[in-house]
Amino acid sequence: MFNQTTLIGRLTRDAEVGQLPNDRKTPRLRFTVAVDRDYEVGGETPTDFWPVEVIGEYGTKLAPYLTKGRLVLVSGASHLDEKRSDEGGYRVFPYISARNVRFLDRKTREAVPDAEAPGDE
Repeated sequence: MFNQTTLIGRLTRDAEVGQLPNDRKTPRLRFTVAVDRDYEVGGETPTDFWPVEVIGEYGTKLAPYLTKGRLVLVSGASHLDEKRSDEGGYRVFPYISARNVRFLDRKTREAVPDAEAPGDE
C-alpha cells in the first residue's frame, strides 16, 4: 500500500504547538494550508483548507517559521479521523500527517532549519 499526498498552499494562521491527546510528552504541531483547485466555478477558483499536523520535535523546530501567509509545500500521508456524533452517526475529518515541509517564499529562507523530518534521508 502507498499513501502519499503533496500540497502547495498558504498558511491560514500561525502554526500552534501542542501535545498528542494520549501522550502529553510528544509534541504536535498543527496548521491549516489553503490550496486553490485547478479550475474555476462561476469565475472564481475554489479553495480547500487542509488541516496538517507534524508529530515530534521536527514540528517544534518548524513552528516559529510557520506563520500566516507563508507559502509551503507539504508532503506526507492523508488520513481520515472518524468521530461519533451525539446523534449516533459518524463524522469524517480529513487531515495530512506531514513528513516534509518546504518553504517556497523568500522570508528569511536562510534562517529556516533543515526542512526534512528525521529519518527521511
